Amino acid sequence: MATYTAPEAAGGRAAMPRISRRNIKGFGLRRFAIFGPAKRRSSSGSRLRLSGLPGDIPARFWVLAAFVALVFLTGGGSRDDVASLVILRPACAFFAAYALTAARPGDFARLRVPILLLVALGGWMILQLIPLPHGLWSALPGRAAIAANDQLAGLGEIWRPISLAPSKTMNALGSLIVPITALMLYAIQAEDDRRRLLPVFLIVATVSALFSLGQYAMGSGPLYLYRMTNIGEAVGLFANRNHNAVFLATTLLIAAWLLTDLHRLRTGVNSAKPILYAAAALLVIAILLINRSRAGLLIGLLAIGLGVALYLTGLRRGSDAHAQQLSPLRWLPIAGVIGVSALGAAALFANSGSFDRLVSLSVAEELRAQVLPQIIQMAKDHWVFGTGFGSFEYVYRSYETSQFLREEYLNNAHDDWLQWIIEGGLPAILIALGFMGWLAGVVLGHWRARLTNLPRTQMAAMALGVLLLLLLASALDYPLRVPSMMLYAVLMVAFLADTPEPAVKIKRRSGGGRA
Repeated sequence: MATYTAPEAAGGRAAMPRISRRNIKGFGLRRFAIFGPAKRRSSSGSRLRLSGLPGDIPARFWVLAAFVALVFLTGGGSRDDVASLVILRPACAFFAAYALTAARPGDFARLRVPILLLVALGGWMILQLIPLPHGLWSALPGRAAIAANDQLAGLGEIWRPISLAPSKTMNALGSLIVPITALMLYAIQAEDDRRRLLPVFLIVATVSALFSLGQYAMGSGPLYLYRMTNIGEAVGLFANRNHNAVFLATTLLIAAWLLTDLHRLRTGVNSAKPILYAAAALLVIAILLINRSRAGLLIGLLAIGLGVALYLTGLRRGSDAHAQQLSPLRWLPIAGVIGVSALGAAALFANSGSFDRLVSLSVAEELRAQVLPQIIQMAKDHWVFGTGFGSFEYVYRSYETSQFLREEYLNNAHDDWLQWIIEGGLPAILIALGFMGWLAGVVLGHWRARLTNLPRTQMAAMALGVLLLLLLASALDYPLRVPSMMLYAVLMVAFLADTPEPAVKIKRRSGGGRA
């Protein structure tokens, strides 16, 4: 069969390629390949760039930044009746669709384990919603009393799901769209653009701190974004002051890494960035002092310690010649900001109730500490199949004793490790263990590459520190049940997942063709 050749081909222009059925078949599938080999994007290869913006940043990064802003503005509450979820979750579908259309083969390869773990978690939630035969369901722990009530009410042997609160479990299933979309948007970013996400988090922390300052000054008003919130407290962009404090505290570690990176790149000598980063960190510390959250202060102290260690490690790796070029006069603006901020923080702390709450209120006097034995018993009773994600509030009522009946109610265990076991059971435990095993392997990979790729190792250490601080805070509260904190945590996981390639693979790939 003769092949048609375009007339322009004879004049030096490229001939029109032949279109085969095989090419058409492979066009759509390879774009969305998740299990293909990982390939590094470069900013120069982006398809769409917005001119006139700093560094000619590609459009896909601004989409990710817009998504982060949207989640923090609309996803600061853990309740399922937050009105802004009607905006957030449908918007996530559009952002996910954009990530799929912008993806290239291999983009999702490095994040396939976190994505698959989230899919497995969603699959277990779906299974918890499937009705089971009465005989099988009534044999599960904690179901006998409900089955007896069904008989008394004349309902007969009806089928019921594992979840004791199906609507709450459906809400938990819907909440997974936020972290999955965040991973997809992160995966399509170029390597240089991914690092730009860290200043975005510091900007969000500054905005939340400024909201907190206004809330503390006004006491009430439009600066509170949620109806069910801690009125009169510094909650920032959140509905709960503890969640605001934990988020702000962990960003201190990000600020330390940004300062370390400026020192490494030698770009902070004639730049205002060090002053801005230091001012943001000091503002965060001031808000932590007036927030009255013990968990926030604890996480903040740990974050400061880790941040100082990270910064000093970066200084030791720096050159002595560069250190000598830094005139002491260049540190005067930073010293002035530190001094003014310290005086302001001391004044705010003296007029707040933070110190009184720390020294006068015993932890054992709080409800969450008093009901810990009942929560542990719930974990012992339901560790196999769980009670259904989101069902803790309803299941706890069957364990609640008369001495704890009061106007305040317990909607979460304030210990997410135990609540994870209570609601998810053994499958959720296995998913958590799988994540920890994968995380250990990733951290080991960064540790082995520390001598050949120190900057990436330091960034991984920062992300690991933030993630560990969030997991520690989860033992005292439930920050990771908030959509914005889900996004924050899962992007730290994404930073960790972006492991450096072994030097052997790089040599083989750059060596040209086959031997």
